[in-house]
Amino acid sequence: MITQFQLSQVSEFAELFFTLEEISILTHIDIEELRREVNFGNSLLNKAYWQGKMAGQIALRKQFKDWAQKGSPAAEQQLMEWLAKQNESE
Repeated sequence: MITQFQLSQVSEFAELFFTLEEISILTHIDIEELRREVNFGNSLLNKAYWQGKMAGQIALRKQFKDWAQKGSPAAEQQLMEWLAKQNESE
């Protein structure tokens, strides 16, 4: 059984872009269970992982936006790629 503490750890570590293997080791959750839940599950474990991962991506994209506003061509290019993907998904 996955504890609330493990769920919060999964979210925290996913936000920091740890691999599933690393998260498994750090949280003492079986790697096969973690992989299955992340890829196919509809559970609190699945939700914790994806919310953490998305929170990390939000922080990263905000940083890229800040860099782009300060004139970074690489950051501007990355934002344009994300915008194109967003437009494609609409």
